[in-house]
Amino acid sequence: MKKVIVLIVLAFAVTLAVIVGYRMSTEAMAVVVGAVVGVLAGIPMAFLVLMATRRTQSSYSYQSEPPQAPYPPVVVIQGGQATPLQAPTLGPGAMAAEVEPRTYRVLGHEED
Repeated sequence: MKKVIVLIVLAFAVTLAVIVGYRMSTEAMAVVVGAVVGVLAGIPMAFLVLMATRRTQSSYSYQSEPPQAPYPPVVVIQGGQATPLQAPTLGPGAMAAEVEPRTYRVLGHEED
């Protein structure tokens, strides 16, 4: 029964295509043929893309690695009172006045 239905549908589609084909202009037929050929040309490329994406998905084996626990939260608690900003020191026993001042040279300028 299924074969008979398939044959009837196929015969109807072919008959309809022939009737429409005779009534279409040459330009319209060229557009239809181009669209059909374009769709048929895209099928192998879609199949290749599908195979490539399945290969990359199957190469990642999520089950072989043990599940990792999320990183524990880090809580920082500072005790005491905040101190005002202080000037940096140069080390034990060093005074800021002992540092020599910088000298600058201006390139292209003659000294007096």
